[in-house]
Amino acid sequence: MTASQFSPTRDDLFHPARRGQFFAGGRPRGEAALCAELCRLAYCRPEPHFKLDQQTISSALAPLEFTGVCFDSEGTPDGRGSHAILTRGIDQAHGGPLTVVAFRGTDADDPTDLGDDADSLQTNWGPGGRVHRGFAHALNDLLPRLTDALAGVQGRVLFTGHSLGAAMATLLASIRRPDALHTFGSPRVGDPDFVSTLAGIGGRRYVHCCDAVPRVPPESLLGLRFAHVGDTYYIDRTGAIAVNPPTDVIDNDRLAAAASYLVQFAWRNGNVAVRELADHAPINYVFAVAADASQP
Repeated sequence: MTASQFSPTRDDLFHPARRGQFFAGGRPRGEAALCAELCRLAYCRPEPHFKLDQQTISSALAPLEFTGVCFDSEGTPDGRGSHAILTRGIDQAHGGPLTVVAFRGTDADDPTDLGDDADSLQTNWGPGGRVHRGFAHALNDLLPRLTDALAGVQGRVLFTGHSLGAAMATLLASIRRPDALHTFGSPRVGDPDFVSTLAGIGGRRYVHCCDAVPRVPPESLLGLRFAHVGDTYYIDRTGAIAVNPPTDVIDNDRLAAAASYLVQFAWRNGNVAVRELADHAPINYVFAVAADASQP
């Protein structure tokens, strides 16, 4: 098997939208690949400001015949905080309209995002269970406007996000059930009672090889319990994807990947020092999912 493309660069990890070239090959094959690239697009902002770059986002979506509306945090004048894109187009696989809500993940330059990530105490969640307090705060900043925008939407609805954005998408799915939830590099969001509110939900939770973020918060933290939603779609070091592979298979693959990374990439200028961080870059999820023939 030929390994999929892979980026070890700091820019692709910390500033995912800088490389541009969104949807360079046209509309991706399958809705999971569409969601992966929309997650990367959701990082698009006119630096050093934090509000989403509506013009660039609209231009990237236009060739796909999608239109997009950006939702920025209203908590700060420069737009620090939570962000999402709501985009509408045609569902090529099922016919009719398709709506996708894609949440931006943690911006390394935004202290608001970092604060939400760090606030790992739990709070009661309306649909059921208890969830990570910082993730709940991040979603609540956008929830009223997103709820209004989704009211009366026709056709299939997908929620997606990367990193912190994946957590926000998961929380939204417990409030307004989508047709599918596709997440990339998602941390654990809530306790088992929360997870049960999403039983039977469609979609995929992708974990890229050594990516450290899906391993936090730990399953047990200061007496709190955290669990993942749904099956693990594990991307191995070659880019191949397996559903719920055995723990020893994952552990061996990660050991080999980390050792190889130190030899090939860690020492080069401009690269991330360890694969546990490099694998979290949105573009690496895009590369692997785009190449996956099994995706919906």
